[in-house]
Amino acid sequence: MNFLSPLSLILFLPLGGIIVLLYLLKLKRKERTVSSIMLWQDAVADIQANAPFQRLKKSLLLLLQLLALLLLVVAIARPYVRAPGLAENRIVVILDSSASMQSTDVSPSRFEAAKGRALKLVRDMGPGDTMLVMTAGAKTRVVASFTSDKKALASAISGLKPADTQCNMRTALLLALSLVKGKSVAPPRILILSDGGVEPLSDLSAGNANLDFIRLGKRCDNVAITGLDSRKMLSGDAQVFVGLRNFSNRTRAFDLEIYLDDQLIDIREKSLAPGASDQEILKDVADVGGRVTAKLDIADDLAADNSGSVYLAKRREINALLVSKGNVFLQNALNLDPRTRLTRVESVPADLAKKNYDLVVFDEITPPKSLPPGGYLLINTASAQGPGVPGEKVERPTVIDSDRRHPASAYVDFSSVRIAEARYLVPREWATSIVEGEGGALGVAGVKSGRRFVQISFSLLESDFPLRVGFPIFAANCLDYLVPEKNRAAGENIRAGEPVYIDAPPEVEMITVTSPDGSQREIRITQSPVTFESTERVGVYKVRGEKFEKEFACNLSSAAESNCVPRDVLTVGAKKFASAGRQVRTNKEYYGWLILLALAVLTFEWYAFHRRL
Repeated sequence: MNFLSPLSLILFLPLGGIIVLLYLLKLKRKERTVSSIMLWQDAVADIQANAPFQRLKKSLLLLLQLLALLLLVVAIARPYVRAPGLAENRIVVILDSSASMQSTDVSPSRFEAAKGRALKLVRDMGPGDTMLVMTAGAKTRVVASFTSDKKALASAISGLKPADTQCNMRTALLLALSLVKGKSVAPPRILILSDGGVEPLSDLSAGNANLDFIRLGKRCDNVAITGLDSRKMLSGDAQVFVGLRNFSNRTRAFDLEIYLDDQLIDIREKSLAPGASDQEILKDVADVGGRVTAKLDIADDLAADNSGSVYLAKRREINALLVSKGNVFLQNALNLDPRTRLTRVESVPADLAKKNYDLVVFDEITPPKSLPPGGYLLINTASAQGPGVPGEKVERPTVIDSDRRHPASAYVDFSSVRIAEARYLVPREWATSIVEGEGGALGVAGVKSGRRFVQISFSLLESDFPLRVGFPIFAANCLDYLVPEKNRAAGENIRAGEPVYIDAPPEVEMITVTSPDGSQREIRITQSPVTFESTERVGVYKVRGEKFEKEFACNLSSAAESNCVPRDVLTVGAKKFASAGRQVRTNKEYYGWLILLALAVLTFEWYAFHRRL
């Protein structure tokens, strides 16, 4: 047993001495003559006891009073013992629900072990405690608000499932600290149940909160697909890249299986030394269309990173029309793509709507008033159906920014492009600016009613853009953006936990998204594209609507999660919190019981005084 205020025990000496001194002192009384002392025999003992500084006699009342004083002084010193359990007013439990917590080095998994520890914490709650439970994955979710209802907390914890995503512990801890700040009589406690696979949170501070890190996991015996992507070469060929890494401490041999949709097309034997990485490249797949899936035939601790999918589209011919008085730079850039079959004319054909061109480029030529559905590149010209309305003419405008995330302007540096003359564009409400000048947009793009547009407001021949290395990239980007692949079921693979944008046709009012685990979710279309955020499971998601089908794939592709080595230390601010590795222990104080016992002793002393025991 220990004491929180041990110096308070010294109070017993002066206070106890005062009580003893009162028993040694005798009250001075006046003498009186009485006829008989028979009735005064009982008073003789009191008279003798109050004789000053006489020998102290045995007294039950004195012992009881000293015992009561001792109990009160010990209560003031606040005795305690270290015991399993919790004893704070507010408790926050954060469960790491990321992919690495599905590792099976702890049976049945780290996450199930974490749930067991969390349930034990619920059982150890004190009578005045309240607990909040949250999970930390790609998103932070509060699954049980502050409550003292142990049944409700246990039910919320038992229903938790891990996700195939990365862990954003920073957001979870920020939320936890904000929820307990200034709302607890005692310092609040935050318990983190994790394998420690998070980045140091050096910019945070735990403040006055008691933070406990409970580590889950024993080892890392895992081989992972750390990267999976496809790329199209300027030659028109396509390649699929598969990145592999062995995170275990032993050599692992396995088969890499390649599937096209659900059909096995290739098996490659692989062997990786401890900590080694390797890459596999699938070449000459330009004429392959569909879902390419890579799988590892291996038994390891983490299954979520043993497969991944990417989508390819068959190379098809693009029927393009260039309406221009003559621009050799633009003509050559478009012809670089082997898919392009380019026709050049100097005026707009009368039968443009009947030709079914995939792409029409208007190079300083005014388009007709009505354009059929398709892709359109407008250079130094405008259309009534186009994405931008031309404004004032300016000389030598300066490019200050460009949208590197937009498909048409990705990987293109416009900042150093010199332009002799241009017009600032006002984007329509359905369009977005992709090149921004000092006074407005110099390039816009957008999609409406089956027409896809990219519009730039300056002449290529009155700028040095065609001489820049980014110009052929811009032309290739425009081909991909303005002429989307028609034979592709889904054109993207994303990292699990990221949102996906579903571009449904205008006539579709309702879609159903089927997750890899078979669960379905119906979504009413109110705008296009639809943002779908429930992507926490790796695998293939299927989207269906009326005469509309699509699919997309979610991959883990995270070396941080695949490297599931348990960490012993969690860094928050300037402090390093070592893993408890055992039950959370807290101070169990007994001052309340001591006060009750002292009251009981004083009650008995009162009874003894009146009964003359």
